[in-house]
Amino acid sequence: MVRTLQTFGFAPQSFVLTISSTPEVIQFAPFEAAVQQLGLFGINADDSPFDAGRVESISRQFDPAGMMGVSAQTLEGLQMIGHDPETVFRGRVIWARPDAWKAVSRMKGVTARRCILIGPALGFGCSQGQVHLDRWEWDVRSEQGELVLSSRLNRFEPLSGLRTGVMGVVSSMVCSCGNADTVVEIND
Repeated sequence: MVRTLQTFGFAPQSFVLTISSTPEVIQFAPFEAAVQQLGLFGINADDSPFDAGRVESISRQFDPAGMMGVSAQTLEGLQMIGHDPETVFRGRVIWARPDAWKAVSRMKGVTARRCILIGPALGFGCSQGQVHLDRWEWDVRSEQGELVLSSRLNRFEPLSGLRTGVMGVVSSMVCSCGNADTVVEIND
């Protein structure tokens, strides 16, 4: 995930907010480790409409360069407490989940990128907008339009041929961001 995150060239000691739920900790942990490895500071909020006030407060107080995991719940919560999500997100990279992608991608002044849970893996958009998966950790293929995942690493519980329920294809393109990790094209 370091390779994908570094395509943005965030200044050292910039803040990056991760918005996730407790059951998603395992998927988002590698992203948070990448944030630290690049000399950035990570901050967390819960993926819940009830923690949207914290998202807005972090936005105002810490001026994060990016926010990973923005969902429809985040958008709903911000609106419920009287904040315009476009204003909160302006000037930042916002990695939006599928349920928030359309709304975030239309916001002016926001660098909208996708983030998507593909089984146990987190795929997210680079600076050029392509969704990458770590090629050293994951083997991903498309079967009848569905992404199927296998782990290349030794695991306590082997993972092979996991049907993820995510519709997409593995791209053969080389991304212009310079990251050679696997590119997946998500079907909306």
